[in-house]
Amino acid sequence: MSEVAALSKDELERRLYRQRDLIISPMLNPKKQIGHGSVDISLGTRFIVSQTPSVTEIDPMTLGSKEIRKFQKEVVVPFGNNLTLHPHHFLLACTFEFIALPKDLCAFVLSRSSYGRAGLLIATATYVHPCWQGSLTLELQNLGEVPIKLRPGSHIGQLVILASSALSEVPLQKWIPVGPRFGDLRVDPRLDNMQQIYLSPVPQTETK
Repeated sequence: MSEVAALSKDELERRLYRQRDLIISPMLNPKKQIGHGSVDISLGTRFIVSQTPSVTEIDPMTLGSKEIRKFQKEVVVPFGNNLTLHPHHFLLACTFEFIALPKDLCAFVLSRSSYGRAGLLIATATYVHPCWQGSLTLELQNLGEVPIKLRPGSHIGQLVILASSALSEVPLQKWIPVGPRFGDLRVDPRLDNMQQIYLSPVPQTETK
């Protein structure tokens, strides 16, 4: 089993430009984006924002991808424009870069401290597994008290890339996302088991 360690800047450049089995592209400023153990990731142009809801609550048993569109919508913000994230509001974004990891590398997405100190949190599913391909969905939340302007192309986070034990088999990826993905809470297979439990009759206890 190989030792888990963050890749150095030299190793990142080797895998990106000589071995070419790691893809993070396009990078607007590679010299500044590639650091020691991480690569800065930029904000893309596609977002999913909340709109006036037509639902009163979220129930994982019934909330699929169609239902979630009742209170979320996708918007495109061209380069040169911006989108304001108001205090205590939340939206989904995506990385400008397309990312493809080989079978012996994994990654974690982290917020940049400069944005974090302004109140912006990237509360994303931080782990990126080996062989993953696509644009990463980022979950952005403004925890501060002042609106934050989000500009496509800005370096909003960082991807820490780690060496790991190589997978013996490449996992099946049904689709390759190129923008933020709507959620679907019903994909959890345990919900079926939970529903069966809820619908099962409760055995009656006899009293003597």
